[in-house]
Amino acid sequence: MHTAELDWITPDAERVIARHARVSTKNPDREEFKGLLKYCINHGHWSIYEQASASFEIITTRSISAQIIRHRSFAFQETSQRYCDPTSVLAEAESSCWDFDLRRQDEKNRQNSTPDLDPVLVKAFKERIQILYSDLKNTYTDMLEAGVAKECARNILPMCSPTRLHMSGSIRSWIHYVGLRGGVETQLEHRTIAVEIGKALEREVPSVIEAVKEQAAKEFNLKGWLFI
Repeated sequence: MHTAELDWITPDAERVIARHARVSTKNPDREEFKGLLKYCINHGHWSIYEQASASFEIITTRSISAQIIRHRSFAFQETSQRYCDPTSVLAEAESSCWDFDLRRQDEKNRQNSTPDLDPVLVKAFKERIQILYSDLKNTYTDMLEAGVAKECARNILPMCSPTRLHMSGSIRSWIHYVGLRGGVETQLEHRTIAVEIGKALEREVPSVIEAVKEQAAKEFNLKGWLFI
């Protein structure tokens, strides 16, 4: 349910970043750049990582998208419940969106939950959730068929309703997003998305991410990369 796939990335992104880092040199297109990229990360020269960008398509729920769009350095496009029926447009995700994890609240850390709820309790709540979601979906469909505008009918859709985001930003923004959201302080479902993005970036800009991972042991805001 919670997935992220690369839309696009600046072609030859690492070379582009390195060329901009050498803007004040006679030969900015020198072949070797791995050491330069690492040096800039180690010394906090992050601005060069704004010279290449990437976009990801994210499938998640409205509850998680609300967390994601708080990252203001990115640009977003999200499925509009005003113009479309998400239960139809995202039918594959919608079929199981109600079957989300039920975890126990950590009594000491409100940012944490643990997967040790009584299975009997989980089963009982899942049965009630399925009935509730089915009733809400049927009511929503009936409202649309009766001519109620989608912008009004959407008010009854639950937070587990599926949504699709296109999220684009600079490589600098992605480095710090994964560094924050890939860590254990982030909700599991959101963390799953961040980890997938981190893995994709590792494939696309391997020299950059190798250096980021080395630096992650020293900087708290990069700690999420230690889980990639």
